[in-house]
Amino acid sequence: MNKVWSFLLMMVVIPAVYVQAADDGFGDAKRIEGEHFTIEYKNGVDLNALDQKLKISDTDQQLTNLKIDDSSTEKELASKIEILFNRASDVLDMHVYSLKGHIKVFVDFEQLEKFYHHLFKGGLPCTGFSFYLPEYDSIYISAFYFRREILGHEMGHAIMSRYFVVQPSIKIQEVLAGYVEYQLRKSKQQ
Repeated sequence: MNKVWSFLLMMVVIPAVYVQAADDGFGDAKRIEGEHFTIEYKNGVDLNALDQKLKISDTDQQLTNLKIDDSSTEKELASKIEILFNRASDVLDMHVYSLKGHIKVFVDFEQLEKFYHHLFKGGLPCTGFSFYLPEYDSIYISAFYFRREILGHEMGHAIMSRYFVVQPSIKIQEVLAGYVEYQLRKSKQQ
């Protein structure tokens, strides 16, 4: 009898978990592979606009000892994300070299809200421009809010979810992610 239940578990329950994980609408999305993040974006997202919104500075490159690869828009975007990830890691003083996550970019904010509602049966919090789901190692964001401070905030959550064995409370995580966002805003103004 135990073999029957084990078989049913393997054939029904486990695939259902994977179907739910893949059911975010990004199955047919275009992808850009980076060292720590794969950027997935839907049709209608302008890569050039995303690239320009990140505003990675010469100071960011110097602080991370990384350079922007401008040989193509895809490589430029991937290298900017890598620089941003390293900046967030440095601000937190938490380095997770094995992190491999996803940044999933919706065409507009309404699609992001609809997906959030599908998952949690409620609306995004009033300050919710993006969110991170540790279960899927994914940052979800709209093309409109694709900015260094917002992405840095979410990368802070991704870093913390991998760095701590016992997760700090949500309030502490928000304070630390907010600190990353603050430092990135402050450094952009200089």
